[in-house]
Amino acid sequence: MQVGDRVLLNDQHPFVIWRIGRYASFKELLAHEDAASIAPDVPPGQLLERLRAIYPPEKEALGVVALEIESE
Repeated sequence: MQVGDRVLLNDQHPFVIWRIGRYASFKELLAHEDAASIAPDVPPGQLLERLRAIYPPEKEALGVVALEIESE
């Protein structure tokens, strides 16, 4: 994926990628990205734990990508 690419989320919601952030870990991601933009319903202090509950350490070790998107 690259900035400017168009993506279709859930086979029905078109978006354009405006920014791609690449991070070594979830901890680094949360140091640079707004937690409320990632998961608005999750208290910031719980987000790291919740992300790691979804993605095991071997997946996190591959790196973390944050996409800033906007609807078309």
